[in-house]
Amino acid sequence: MNIAMAGSGPMAGIANVRDSREVASVERVSWAGAEGVYATAYRDLLRVAYVLTGSGAAAEDVVHDVFCRVGPRIAELDNPAAYLRVAVVNQCRSIHRRLKRAPRPDRPSEIVLDTGLTELRDALAELPVRQRTAIVLRYLCDLPEAEIAGILDCRPTTVRTLVHRGLADLRTRIADPERSAPSSETGRKVTTHD
Repeated sequence: MNIAMAGSGPMAGIANVRDSREVASVERVSWAGAEGVYATAYRDLLRVAYVLTGSGAAAEDVVHDVFCRVGPRIAELDNPAAYLRVAVVNQCRSIHRRLKRAPRPDRPSEIVLDTGLTELRDALAELPVRQRTAIVLRYLCDLPEAEIAGILDCRPTTVRTLVHRGLADLRTRIADPERSAPSSETGRKVTTHD
């Protein structure tokens, strides 16, 4: 047992006891297999996070945080790439929830990964989060509807509906950006149909 004396003050003389087994178990945490998964999955996860968050820096943070949380147990996972993808999507959703509640300061210049991804991100930013997530997972990650349904915690038919409506909205916005005008009453974007 390691015994360390507490500092001065009212708690002076009280021993802080740490069991050496706790320290040993922390030291035994293994990152075995994490390097290979990191090398193969990082770029794809970064693309997903970039499109979902709209920020290169936020995407890097999300992917890094997910790897730090999952890394020590990555050898225990049956399908680490799929698990990491779900964790990245969930972390992006969490960021969106926090951003809805917090005021947004002016953003500094962004890190741009790819012009095509930037244009896609801008078009997708107009969609609701669930539609955006379904489209990114379907077409950027090339996942089947059943797997997307598992990630979004909904039915495959809901995924089809989200993708269908999202693509229809994207087609309208891309074909005629003027048709997508802000509504004066709600502050939300409303697509007008002639």
